[in-house]
Amino acid sequence: MGAQTSGERAPAQIEGLVKQLLVTRKAVRLYPAASNIPRENAAEVVKILRGALQSSPTVRLTVTKDGLFYGGLPLLPGRAAFIAFARELYAYHLSDVRFHAGVTAEEVVSFLAILDEPPEEVEASGGFSTRLWDRQVDGITVGEIATKIVDVPPEPTDQGPGASQAPQEAWPPDPALVDSWLASVKGLNPSNRRLLVRVLQSPMLTTRYLEESVVDRATSAAVNLLGERVSAMAHLAANEVADDRPALYRAIAESIMGLDLELREHLLADRLLGDARIDDTLAEVVRQLSLTDVCMALAEGFAADRISQEGLSRALRNLALISRSAREDFLETARAQMEQTGAAADASESILEAVWPIQLRAEAEHKIPEQDDAVLSSVMKLVDLAAAGRLADESDEEIAALRQEAHAGVTDGDVLAALVTLVTLERRPDAFSSMMALVEDSLGMLLEWGEYEIAADAAASLMALEGDESLASAARARVHDAVRALARPELMGRIAPAMRLFHRGSAEYDACRRLLGILGAHAIEPLLEVLADEPDMLARKALVELISAIAVEHIAALGEHVQDSRWYFVRNVVTILGATRAREALPYLARALRHSDSRVRRETIRALASMRDRYAEEMLIAALDDDDAQNVQLASRFLGSTQARGAVPALCAVARGEGRGNRDTGPRVEAIEALGRIGDRAAVAVLTQIAASRGILRPGRSREVRVAAEGALEEIGRSVDGGTAT
Repeated sequence: MGAQTSGERAPAQIEGLVKQLLVTRKAVRLYPAASNIPRENAAEVVKILRGALQSSPTVRLTVTKDGLFYGGLPLLPGRAAFIAFARELYAYHLSDVRFHAGVTAEEVVSFLAILDEPPEEVEASGGFSTRLWDRQVDGITVGEIATKIVDVPPEPTDQGPGASQAPQEAWPPDPALVDSWLASVKGLNPSNRRLLVRVLQSPMLTTRYLEESVVDRATSAAVNLLGERVSAMAHLAANEVADDRPALYRAIAESIMGLDLELREHLLADRLLGDARIDDTLAEVVRQLSLTDVCMALAEGFAADRISQEGLSRALRNLALISRSAREDFLETARAQMEQTGAAADASESILEAVWPIQLRAEAEHKIPEQDDAVLSSVMKLVDLAAAGRLADESDEEIAALRQEAHAGVTDGDVLAALVTLVTLERRPDAFSSMMALVEDSLGMLLEWGEYEIAADAAASLMALEGDESLASAARARVHDAVRALARPELMGRIAPAMRLFHRGSAEYDACRRLLGILGAHAIEPLLEVLADEPDMLARKALVELISAIAVEHIAALGEHVQDSRWYFVRNVVTILGATRAREALPYLARALRHSDSRVRRETIRALASMRDRYAEEMLIAALDDDDAQNVQLASRFLGSTQARGAVPALCAVARGEGRGNRDTGPRVEAIEALGRIGDRAAVAVLTQIAASRGILRPGRSREVRVAAEGALEEIGRSVDGGTAT
C-alpha cells in the first residue's frame, strides 16, 4: 500500500517535475531517437530540477504501486496517468529514483528510454542500475529491491558534508581558476563545468583568457600551452549535449581567430593543424574556421626561404587532410591567399604541388651513354624475338592475372609492404637504416589508408625481425620502437571504429583482430587511453568488448590501471578484468573493491559475481560492509543467487541491521531474500526473530522487513521439505 499521510500535498515544484517527467516519457515513447522533441521536453525537466536542487543535493521520488511520493507525501494522488507511471517504474522493482546535481537532458531521456525495454530483459541483464550504467547515466540513480514495497520510508534530512551551496563565483572567472578547470576537465564538478562552458560561449572572453595565459612567454612555449588549452576546450565541448556542440565549437574557433596575427599563425601551423589530423574533436573546431581565413593566416607568415615554404606546405597539407572542401576549391583558395600576400606564382605552384601532387614524377639517375647503343640494340632484338603469340593469348591464366594486377594498380600500401619485406632481408647497416627510416615514417599511415591486412602482415614481419638474433641489438631496438609506434593511441583509435564498421568474418575485421593480437601488450595501454577519451557510449562499449577479447593475456598490464585517478576509467578497466574471468585478475579486483567511488565498487561486485572462485566469494562477502546501499544489495543478491553458504553469518548481520556497512531497509530486505534462496537452516533463528519484531519509530520499514523475513522462512521451509536445506 502507499504511505499513510495526513492529507498534505508534496511541494508544487516537485509535482511540476513529475508532470514534466510524464510528458517527456510520452515523447520518448512516441518519437524516434533522432528527434529533438524528447530532448526539448527533458530540458524542461532539468530546468525544474535545477530549482529543486538548490535546497537539497538530491531529489528523491519514492516508488509504490499506488503512486509516487516525495518525503512521505503523495504526488498527484488519485490521478490515473500518474498512478500508471508509478506502476511502470514499480514493474522494474524500483524502490526510489534519485536525481542528482548535474543531471542532463540526455540522461533524463536515457533513463526514460529504459522503460521501453521489457522488465524481464532488464532484470536478466543485471537490473535497472546496470542499464543506467550501460547508458552512462550518472546523474540519476535508483534503488532496487526484489520484494514489493509496502510502505514509504521518510525522506532523509541529513544532507551530509559539503551539501551547502558554493558561494557565487566572480564573473569573469580568474584566469588561474580557468586554468585549473581546463587541467581537470574530466573530473570537473557540474557547477564549475557550467561556468567553464559559459566562458567558452563568449569568444571575446576566451580570446582574452588565451592571450593572458601566454604573456611574457616565448613563441614555442606559448604555442604549446595554447594548443593544450584549445584541445581541452574542444573535448569539453564534445561532452556537452549534441545540440550545443556546434555553437561551442564555433565559439572556440572564433576565439582562435581573435588572437594576435603572429601568434595565431604559429598556433595553427605548428600545433592545431597537426594535432587535428589525429584528433577528430579538435578537427571539428578547425572545420568551423573559414578556409579563406585559415589560408590567409598561414600565408601571412610566408617568406621566400626554403624552411618557410616547407612549413607552409606542411600546414596546408594538414589542413587539406581535415578539410571537407573539394580539391579544386581548396587549391584555388590557398593559391589566391598566397598571391594576395605577395608570394610569387612559381613558389605558390611549388607549395601546392607539395600539398596535393597532381602527378608523380620520377627522374632517371643515369643517362644511357651513346656508346651503349649497341647493347640497347641487342636488347631490342631480343624483344623482337619474344613469343608474341603467347603474350597475346587471352586464355593464359598467368597473363590474365598480370593484366588484372596492372589494371588494379599498385597502392601505397603495396609499396610499404615491399619495403617491410626488404627490411627483413637487409643486413647492411647503412642500407637497413635508410629503409627502416622509410618504414618508420609511413607505417602508421597504413591504418589511415585502411590497409588493415597489410598493417597486420607488416606488424607480424617486424615482430619476427625483432627476435632475429642475426640482427644487431640496436637495429632490433629500432624495430621494437617501430612496432610500439604502430600501437599509438591515435592509431588504435582508428581500429575500434573499423571493427564496428566491418562485420565479423570480413577480411577487414579479421585483419584488425589479427593486428591487435600481434601487437599484444603494446596495444593494451593505448586502447585504454582511447577508451578514457571516448565520449560516445556505444563506442565505449565496443572498445570494452574489443579490449576484453585480448585482455586475458595481459591482466597485469590492465591491473596497473585500477589506481588511476579517473573513476570512470577504472570502472571500464574493472569491467574488462571481470570479462576475463581469470583468477589472476582477483588481486586487482580486490584493490578496486576499496575504491573511493561507489560506482567503481559496484562494477567490481558485478565482475566478482561472474567468477566462481572462493576468493571472489570472500570479496563479495566483504562487500556487504559497503556504505552504499545499492552495493550491499547487489552483493547480497549475487551471494543468494550462487547459494554461497559461507556468506550466511554476514548476511544475517545485514538482515538484523548490524555491522559497519549500509543497513537501510533495501539492503536488509535483499539480505533476507538471499538467506531464503540459500536455504540454510542456520538462518532460521535470525529470520524468526526479525519476523516477530515490531518497530515503534518506523513501523513502515519494520513491516517491510518482517514481510521479507516471513517469505524467506517459507522458502527455507520448502527447501527443508524438499530435502535440500542443510
